[in-house]
Amino acid sequence: MAGKRRKSIYWFWGILLIVLAGGILWFYRFNLSTMQIKFAVAQTGTIIHERKVAATFANEEVPLSAPSSGKLQFVGEDGQRFRRGETVATVQPEGVAPGTKQEYAANEIISAGVGGLFFRQSDGLESIMTSENLASMDLDKLLAQTANVKTAGATVQTGEVVGKIVNNLIPTQAFLELPTIDGLEVGKTLRLTVGSQTASVKILRKSDQPKGVVVQFPYYVDGSAVQRRQEVEWIYLPSTSGVLVPRSALWTQGEEVGIFLWSDGVVHFKKVKILDQDDNQVCIEDLPSGIPVVITPRAGLEGSVADVKNI
Repeated sequence: MAGKRRKSIYWFWGILLIVLAGGILWFYRFNLSTMQIKFAVAQTGTIIHERKVAATFANEEVPLSAPSSGKLQFVGEDGQRFRRGETVATVQPEGVAPGTKQEYAANEIISAGVGGLFFRQSDGLESIMTSENLASMDLDKLLAQTANVKTAGATVQTGEVVGKIVNNLIPTQAFLELPTIDGLEVGKTLRLTVGSQTASVKILRKSDQPKGVVVQFPYYVDGSAVQRRQEVEWIYLPSTSGVLVPRSALWTQGEEVGIFLWSDGVVHFKKVKILDQDDNQVCIEDLPSGIPVVITPRAGLEGSVADVKNI
């Protein structure tokens, strides 16, 4: 009898230890599981589809040359507009004493051949990078031309280029280097941002080599005459505004795509409709702004109790 009693006691303590160990293991697994849940707050915002592309600009540009060697004196400021025939600068020939009548009589005038903005900087491509050449020339050879940027100094030599007049009443054209030209058609438009200017530009020509398009802006682009080649923003799809969550919040459950939401301390799965997305964010239809969402989704989260105080 005593042996049976001892055996029953052993079984009791054995079962109790197993239950306690299981409870402790379940407790730690449950808490570890809930601690591994990470949240983010759904917020209003806008998904913008833009990518940087290289642009090479072409304007109607007329170089101005010094008629003789001597001291160069500009009439106006860089970027100032001159009418055709107006004096842009004067050259005082070498050897003429300053402050004398001979100085003023001998000064030679550099005048604007066309109306436009004057810039002291030139790059040697004024007569090469033109709208006519963008339309007809081999673009590989045209874009391979090397710029030689120069800014006029205090003295010049005969025939030296001292700047250029840019006709800012004629729309700027440009060649855009694009990763793909699929879906782009001549006559259609693209949305571009150059500095603070955003415009719809018309496609004039498509090119497979180099890959890209020739486009025309609706106006002269500020800065295109001084910085002929620069990065611009191509807005390749319309933007979408709404409530955004991190892309990592998406979870596929069966055939349904959704997210895990937190409400009253409990996590629940919700099927959602995606309005738009990029590499980082997703715009969700009819989702309240400010609601916590799980950004580490996995199977088995439905009904989990979680604390989101530290979002």
